[in-house]
Amino acid sequence: MDPELLILAQKGMNPELYAAAQLGEWAVIRRFSGKFLTQRTPKRNTVLHVLAQSCDSADVVQRILARNGSLLTVKNARGETALHLAARKGHSGVVRALIDYSKQNKGCWFCACFVDRCKRMVRMANVDGNTALHEAVKNNFYEVAKLLVQEDPEFRYRPNHAVETPLYLAVEKGYRDTAELILTTCKSPAYLGPGHKTALHAAAIWNLPELMVRILQKLPRIIKRVDKFGWTALHYAAKFNRQDVVKLLLSAKVKLFLSMAYVAARKDDSKTALHVAVIEGHLGVVQELLSDCPDCWEKCTNKQQNILHLAVKYEQRDVLEFVLYYPWASELINQKDKNGNTPLHLYAATQNLDGKSLVNHPCVDINSFDNLNSTPLDGLVPEDKLSGRQILIRDELRRAGGSPGYRNLATVKKNLRSSKTDEQQERLAGTYLIVATLIATVTFAAGFTVPGGYNSSGGPNQGMAVLGKKAAFITFVISDSLALVISVFAVARLLQFVRRKNARSKLSQLDGIQSDIFTAITLMLIAFVAGLYSVLQILSLKIVMCVLAAFFGFQIPLMYFAVIPKTKTYISTFRNTEADRSLSIGRFGFWCQDLTEAD
Repeated sequence: MDPELLILAQKGMNPELYAAAQLGEWAVIRRFSGKFLTQRTPKRNTVLHVLAQSCDSADVVQRILARNGSLLTVKNARGETALHLAARKGHSGVVRALIDYSKQNKGCWFCACFVDRCKRMVRMANVDGNTALHEAVKNNFYEVAKLLVQEDPEFRYRPNHAVETPLYLAVEKGYRDTAELILTTCKSPAYLGPGHKTALHAAAIWNLPELMVRILQKLPRIIKRVDKFGWTALHYAAKFNRQDVVKLLLSAKVKLFLSMAYVAARKDDSKTALHVAVIEGHLGVVQELLSDCPDCWEKCTNKQQNILHLAVKYEQRDVLEFVLYYPWASELINQKDKNGNTPLHLYAATQNLDGKSLVNHPCVDINSFDNLNSTPLDGLVPEDKLSGRQILIRDELRRAGGSPGYRNLATVKKNLRSSKTDEQQERLAGTYLIVATLIATVTFAAGFTVPGGYNSSGGPNQGMAVLGKKAAFITFVISDSLALVISVFAVARLLQFVRRKNARSKLSQLDGIQSDIFTAITLMLIAFVAGLYSVLQILSLKIVMCVLAAFFGFQIPLMYFAVIPKTKTYISTFRNTEADRSLSIGRFGFWCQDLTEAD
C-alpha cells in the first residue's frame, strides 16, 4: 500500500462518510467521490467494504463503482474484497451488483493468467485462504452461494488454510441445499476437510445418507479416501452406529475395489470397520458388516487381536454373545495376540463383563498359556489382594477346570515377595514421616515454652530464662534441641528415600531413619524429665518421677533392638547406621558430663 494512503488509513475514515456508507446514503457518499481510495478505516476498509458489509444496496454499489471501478478488487487488512464481506453478510444484491460490474470489462491487461475479471474476483482468497464462496457457505447463505458457483463452475475451490473446502463445510454443517448446489453446479468440486477427511467422511459422521448418494454419484472414487488415521467413511459410520450409512457404503462398488469392510486403518492399529463397531458395541453394524462380508471376521489388528479379543477387552457383552453363537467362533476363542493372551486372559482383567458364555464355551482352552507362561487363573494372584470381582472370575475359572500353570512358580513368588516388600517399605516410611514430624513439632514448641518461664523483673536479665543456670534446665535445652534437629534430619532423609531406586539402598536408609527416630524419642523423654526436674521442689516427687521415667524410658532401646534383627534379614549393611547411633549416644554422654562439671 502507498505510504501516504497508509497514513490516511491510520487516521480513520471521515465519520460522515462512514455513517453514510453504513446506511447506503448516496447523497452524502457522492461528496467524497474523489477520495474513495484514500478514505480508509483502521482495518483499511474502503467505502465499498463498509457498504458491502452494512447494507444490501445494489444501486449505491453500482454508483460507487461507476465513480471508481478500481475499488472492485481492493483488499483490506485481512486481504478481503468487498465481495468477501457481502458474501459473509448474505447481501445477495451487493454480490449481484459486484459480479455484474466485473463482467462489463472482460479483458484485464495486467492479469497474466488471462482470466476474466469476474472469475479473478470470485477466486480471490483472504489471509485465511477463504474465498467468497467459503464465507457464504460458512454462514449458510444459499442465494449468495448460488450466484458465486454459477459464475465460475469450473473452479475447484481448493481448501483454505484450515483445510476446509466449501463442499466439506456445507456437508459438515448439514447445509443440504448448499451441498447439493455445489455438487450439481461445479464440474469437479474439491472435497477435502481437516485431518485428510473428505466430504464423504463428514456425511458419514453426521448421518446424511441422501447427500452421500449424491457425493458418490459425482465423485465415485472418493470412497477410497482415508483420513490421517487411515479411517474410511465406513469406519466413522461404524463408530457412530449409522446403520443406513453402513448399508449404503457397503453397496457402493467401485472398479477394482470390492468392499470397504476389508480396509484396515494403517495408522490406528490396523482396525477395520468391524473392529470399530465391536469396540463401540454396535451390534446392528456388526451384523450388517458380517452379512455383507461374512469372512471379514478373520482380520486382526496390529496387536493380533481379533473381534473376540476386542469384545472382551472393551466389555461388549451383546457382541460377545453374538460372536460366540457362530461356529467360526472356535477359530477365534483360543487365538493369541502379540502378548500370547487369548480372550480368556483378557477376561480376567475386566471389571463388569459377564463372561460365563466364554468361560463355559465347549471350545475354550481354559488353561492356555500366554507369553509369560501364565494361565488366565495365574493373572489373578496374589490371593490376598483379590477384589470381589476377581474372586467371582476366579471361581468361574475354577468351576470350568481352570488351574494355575506352575510353569514360572519361582519367578512369580519372587516377584510377589519383592512387590510385598516394596509396599511394606512405603507404609513404614509413611509411618516414620508422621512420627518424625510430630517430634519436630512438639520439640519446637517446647523450645519457646521453657520450664520456669522468663525473667520479667527488669534489668540486664530481662527476657532470659529464669532457670537458665540450673544443670537440669541446661539438660532440657540440649536434649530438646537435639531431638528437634535429629527429627528434622529424619524427615529430610525420608524425602530423599522417596527418590531412591535401589532396593538395598532404600532398606539401609530406612534403618538409619529408624535409628534417628528412636534417638529423637529418647532425647525428647530426657528433655521432659529434665524440664520437670528443674521446676519441682519436693525431693520425693523428683525421685518418683525419675524412677518412672527411667523404667519406661528403658523400654525404648529394648523395642529398638527388638526391631533391628527383622530388618537385617533384608540387608546386612546396617553397621554404618549402628555406628552413627553409637556415635550420637557417645556424644550425648560427653555433653552430659560437661554439664555436670559446669553445674
